[in-house]
Amino acid sequence: MAPRGFLICGCLVSLMGDFAGSHRPLAAATASSARNNQQLQGVQAPAGQATIIDKTPAELVQALPQLAGLEPAASQEILPQILEKLGANVEAYFRSVLSTCAQEETIQQRLGADGGVEQSVKQTFRYLVIAHPEKGPLHLEEFRTDQKGLTTGGSLLTGTVLTERFVYLPVYLHPRYQDDTDYSFVGRQTVSGHKCFVVAFAQIPEAAHLRAQLNEGPVSHSVLLEGLVWADATSFQIIRMFTQLLPVATESKVREFNTDVTYGEVRFPDVDVAVWLPSQVVVDIDWGSKNRKYRNYHHYSNYQLYAAQSKIIY
Repeated sequence: MAPRGFLICGCLVSLMGDFAGSHRPLAAATASSARNNQQLQGVQAPAGQATIIDKTPAELVQALPQLAGLEPAASQEILPQILEKLGANVEAYFRSVLSTCAQEETIQQRLGADGGVEQSVKQTFRYLVIAHPEKGPLHLEEFRTDQKGLTTGGSLLTGTVLTERFVYLPVYLHPRYQDDTDYSFVGRQTVSGHKCFVVAFAQIPEAAHLRAQLNEGPVSHSVLLEGLVWADATSFQIIRMFTQLLPVATESKVREFNTDVTYGEVRFPDVDVAVWLPSQVVVDIDWGSKNRKYRNYHHYSNYQLYAAQSKIIY
């Protein structure tokens, strides 16, 4: 099978491998659920290696304010069905992503020890997502331009990263990577007016083909992730995703790297299918021993279809 790995840099994704490898059947996406059922029956994770999968719904509600109002799951019986339908939806999502552009407003904040804002930078970009269907459905290129259309990295507060490429985050539910990840059905919750299934996921260190990477200047930090997915209980459309560092097997001195993405429905003229794309994002980063905490806000609006223009010169 061809290599399947790629990097997610601050939830910024760049492809590394050839994705010509075959997809495994959706119906086979049950290996992780068996492990989850064992944990629910009282099998404890090794000391110091507990992930989000090992926590009870009550513990998750206490730890994560995003779960306020959760109706806890009584069993894991419907987890395989949820994963199958979510996987099919995510596969269709990547297959149908169009080249688009949007207005992106970002706010970078440096936080003090008490959580107060010490410094803030606000910027506006044109954000482009360019699909490359000739290379395969998982090949997307994303970048920012200024008002003149020139590629830009923007201004940065010292020590910060300007996070990006949240379009890729649903890849953790893609059928190709479900064997790389543990899942559990957490329960039901209403989010943004949608009645949702809530699913927790945690990458399996010895199996994971996906690697997130935080770039701090010339230094790269490789990390693995865990998190939560809110999927509409009828359409299985992903409404929201939250990720954080996996507490084991992480080659990083980063103490905290949390990403909370809300997706919104986008419709384009003459396109029958609605596309769900990032609308609001909050990223919290704690560099640990360096005592540096940062928060990034992203707001995306005015999505439009994008077509590169060229001028023929004779």
